[in-house]
Amino acid sequence: MNKDGPQFALSCKDGNAPAPVLVGVQAQGRLDAVLFELTLRQTYRNTSSQVLEVVYTFPLPPMAVLLGFASELNGERQEGVIVAKREAERQYEESLEQGDAPVMLEAHDDGLHTANIGNLKPADELVLECRFAQLLSFEQGRLRVSIPTTIAPRYGRAEQAGLQPQQVPLASLDAEYPLALTVTLGEALAGATAECPTHRFATSLGQDGSMRMELSQGARLDRDIVVIVIPREPRPSLLVRADNAFDASAPVVMMAALQPPMGAPRERIALKLLVDCSGSMNGDSIASARAALRGVAASLSERDHLSLSRFGSTVEHLVAPSPAKPQALRHLQPLIDGIQADLGGTEMEGALSAVFGLPRSAEHGGADVLLITDGEIWQAEEMIAAARNSGHRVFAIGVGSAPAEGVLRALAESTGGACEFATPGEALEAAAHRMLHRMRQPVFSNVRIDWGGAPAWSCGPAPIVFGGDTVLAFAGFARPVQASAVRLLANDAQGKTVELARGEADAPCPGDSLPRIAAARRIAHVTEIDSLGLALQYQLMSKQTNCILVHRRAEDDKATKQAELHRVSSMLAAGWGGLGTVREAALSYSLESRVMFSRSMPSPAAADICFSLADDALEVPAFLRKASVDQETLAAIARLVSDHIDQVGALQNLAESCDGLDLHADARQAIEDAVSLGLNLDQAWLLLAHWVNIRANGLADASLKARLQPLVDAIDPALASSATKVFERQLGGYPIDGWTLTRVQRLRRALGRMGT
Repeated sequence: MNKDGPQFALSCKDGNAPAPVLVGVQAQGRLDAVLFELTLRQTYRNTSSQVLEVVYTFPLPPMAVLLGFASELNGERQEGVIVAKREAERQYEESLEQGDAPVMLEAHDDGLHTANIGNLKPADELVLECRFAQLLSFEQGRLRVSIPTTIAPRYGRAEQAGLQPQQVPLASLDAEYPLALTVTLGEALAGATAECPTHRFATSLGQDGSMRMELSQGARLDRDIVVIVIPREPRPSLLVRADNAFDASAPVVMMAALQPPMGAPRERIALKLLVDCSGSMNGDSIASARAALRGVAASLSERDHLSLSRFGSTVEHLVAPSPAKPQALRHLQPLIDGIQADLGGTEMEGALSAVFGLPRSAEHGGADVLLITDGEIWQAEEMIAAARNSGHRVFAIGVGSAPAEGVLRALAESTGGACEFATPGEALEAAAHRMLHRMRQPVFSNVRIDWGGAPAWSCGPAPIVFGGDTVLAFAGFARPVQASAVRLLANDAQGKTVELARGEADAPCPGDSLPRIAAARRIAHVTEIDSLGLALQYQLMSKQTNCILVHRRAEDDKATKQAELHRVSSMLAAGWGGLGTVREAALSYSLESRVMFSRSMPSPAAADICFSLADDALEVPAFLRKASVDQETLAAIARLVSDHIDQVGALQNLAESCDGLDLHADARQAIEDAVSLGLNLDQAWLLLAHWVNIRANGLADASLKARLQPLVDAIDPALASSATKVFERQLGGYPIDGWTLTRVQRLRRALGRMGT
C-alpha cells in the first residue's frame, strides 16, 4: 500500500487468511426530543495462535460526546478513565510490556476514534463498549439521526491529518461485520412520523408511548444508518436545564433550543454550483448528485444567476455565470444528465478556489456556492481557511453511503453556509429545495442570546442562523432562569436589533449528559490549558486526552510473547466508487418504512449490497482506472530518461525520446502543467523522472540519482520546486501496486464465480 495515495485496499476471499478479529457490533440507542444517546458494543475474538495488538479506527458522529468507555475481557469488566494523552500512552505501553491487557481509545478530527487493544491472547474475547450522546437540531421541520458505521476511502494523506500509520483506516472488500441495532424514540416524540431510508426495520410500541425500531437481520457495517423523524406539530422554542455536579460555581446548565421563523425570501440569488466528479463519486453518489442538481434547477427563477462547474483532479466550468432564464435552464438539463464521475482525484481546495474566482453579478451582490460531494478528503484545514476568506458562503450537500460529515460541516459553517446529507434512498431534490430556501432567507449579523441575566459562562449560538433550523446555545448559572426571559437577537440588514425567537417552555434533563455536552462545546473556544482542564474535569475525550483502562492478568496468565500488530479493516462503504449499488434497495426501504407511532410494521427480509459484475455492465471506477499510472509506468519513464542521458549526454531532444510513451491523461497533464510554469519540455521530463526516483516509495536508485542530479541542479530551483509540487499533487496519489484494468476484470470474474 502506497502511503502517499488514497488509503484503500482491494482483496478477495483467501482460504488461508486469518479469521477476522472483529466479529460483530451491537448497539442500542434512544432519542428523547433532541438528545440522542447510543451504546455501542464491539466484540473482538482472537482465534489465531498469536498474541495480538489490535488497532481499529472507527467513526462516531462528529458532534458526539463520549460519556462512557469500558471493556469486558473474558467476562471481566473494567471502566475507562480520561487522562492526559501522554499519561495514557505511558500506561498503555507499560502495561503492554508487563503482559497485561491494556485498552486505549484515542479521538481524532471528524468523529474518528482509534481503539488500541493490547495483548489479546489466543482464545481471548473482548467486548469494547462506547456510550455517547449527541444533540440534534430540527432542520426545516425534521430531525435526522445518522449513525456512521464505516469510513469510506479518502483522497490524500491521512498522516497529514494527524493519524499515525497504524491508525489509518483501510477498507477491504472481504471484510464483513454484522450489526444488530435498536433505536427507541421516546414519548416526547409521540405521534411523529419515522422513516429509515437506509435499512429495513421492525417496529413496536411501548406502554409509555415510545416506539422501538429494530434493524432486520443481515445489516452490516457498510453504510450510515439514517432515521428521519418528523414531529406531528411544530416544536416550541425550549429552555432545557440540568444540574451540574462538576462545577460548584455554576451548578445549573441551561440549553436554549430556539426556533427562528422563516424570513421573507429574497427575490434573487447568485448561485455557483460545484459538483464532485472524482472517482469515489462513481455509481450511487454521482446519481444522487444529478438528482440534487435537478432539484436545484427546478427551484431557480429567471431573476437568479447561475454557473455550473465540476471537479476531480481538474476543474471544468460547464456553464459560465449567467442569468437562469428558461432557455438556460433547458440547456442545463442535458448537461446534468451527462455528468459522470470521471475526473480522478478529489482536489477540492483547488476546485473551490476556481469557483470563487468566477465573476459575480453586480446586481445580485455576493454569490453562494452549492457544493455536492461525498467530502472524502483527508486534509481540509487550509481549504476551510481559504473558503472563509473568499467572501462566499459555501452550502454543502453530502451524498453517498458514508459521507465525511465533519469535513463538510466545518467547511459550510465556517463560511456562514449550511449542510445537508442525503444517502441513497433519501429525496435529493427535497434536500436541494431546502438548501436554496436557506440561501434566499435574509442574512442577519451579530447573532446572540440574551439570557435574561449574567451567566457564569456561555457558549454559542452559531454566528449564522436560518429560519426553520434550531439554534442551540449553552450557559452556566447559579440558579435557573425563566424560559420567557431568554431571547435570540440579531442585527438585520439595516443594523437594527431584532428578536428572532424567545423561549416558550422549559424542560428538565436528568443525568450528567447535558453538562458534559456543554463542556465539550466550550473546549473548542478556550485556550489549550483551559481545554485540558475542562476535558479532565468533565471526563471528556479531546485532542489532549485519551481514555485508558487495564485488565490486570494473573502472573500465570500474562502475555509473554511480543504481540503482533493486527489492523482491523473497515467494510467498504456500500456503493462507493461504483462498486455495486444500494440505490434501488434503499429506495424500497424508504417507501415501505414510513411509520407512525400509532402502528407497527412487519419487516421484510433484508437485502444486502448488489454487485453488477458482468464485464460490460459495471463501469470500472475512476479511482481504479487512474491506476494506469502505476509504478511500472513511472519506472519506465525514469529508465527512458536515464538511457537518453547516457547516450546523448545532455537534455537535448529528451522530449522526442519520451514522446512514444503511452501515458495516462493525468501524467500528460502533469507534464503540460510543469511546462506552463516556465520550463521547457525537456526539463519537465527530466524533473518527472527525478521525482519518480526520489519520491516516497519511489525507485530510490542511487546511480540514477547521481546521473540526473547535476542536470536538475542546473534548472532554476524555484521552477524545479514548483514542478515537483505539481507531480506530487497530480500523481502522488497513484498507487504503486500495479493495479490495471485487466486485473479489475479478473476481480469481477472471480467475484462472479463466487456468486457474490
